Amino acid sequence: MTRIAIIEDVLIDSENIKTLIQNSMDAEVRQAFTKEDADTLLKSEPFDLVIMDVELGSGAKNRYAGLGLLSDIRANWPTIVVSGMPEENLRGLALTLHAYDFIPKPIEEQDLINTIEHALIWAKSDVARDLAAQPGLPEGLTADPQRKNRFRWKGLPVQLTITELSIVQALVERPGVLVEARDLLKNLKSGLTPKALATQMSGVRRKFRDVDVDFDRIDNEPGRGYLWKTLP
Repeated sequence: MTRIAIIEDVLIDSENIKTLIQNSMDAEVRQAFTKEDADTLLKSEPFDLVIMDVELGSGAKNRYAGLGLLSDIRANWPTIVVSGMPEENLRGLALTLHAYDFIPKPIEEQDLINTIEHALIWAKSDVARDLAAQPGLPEGLTADPQRKNRFRWKGLPVQLTITELSIVQALVERPGVLVEARDLLKNLKSGLTPKALATQMSGVRRKFRDVDVDFDRIDNEPGRGYLWKTLP
């Protein structure tokens, strides 16, 4: 049975999400209402999925407690972050911390269920595997020993989102070999178009250049796809 944890400080919101999940799929749902209780829960047992609010309680220290917890759990399970806070950068922060996705409140029920289903499928796919077990990474690229499913480039961590990470994984699986665009598009959760893929690739290159201004390993053949260039 699928095991899902809901980390939400508002009781009625937590109960609504729990009811929605249990009416939509065969799942065991556990709940926590504070960062402390959530930390204990997530350390005590494994889950297939976590749904987490950003703000967990009143007061300044709890305003972004969910993001702190997301960082602490180190992407052990796919995590969907929800929030009704108005800050425009929350989605970007959550994705950088390896949330699977971000859903604003008020939550659209079908949107949440669709995202849960996609996240559970993703968690069983090859792109969710531990990078430390992936052999033959190109020179300069290593699995981050301190963070599951994160890359380092020349020893420095690269802050990729899960979507960007899955794209890089597809490229480095066979360095020097073109990966067709239609295959890379499978790694996108939405906007399955060449333009959306190009936007993601631009983000990937930017993240690598944040740690190495001379990074130039990702090349493309217009109209065909992308490849990870190998050293001559």
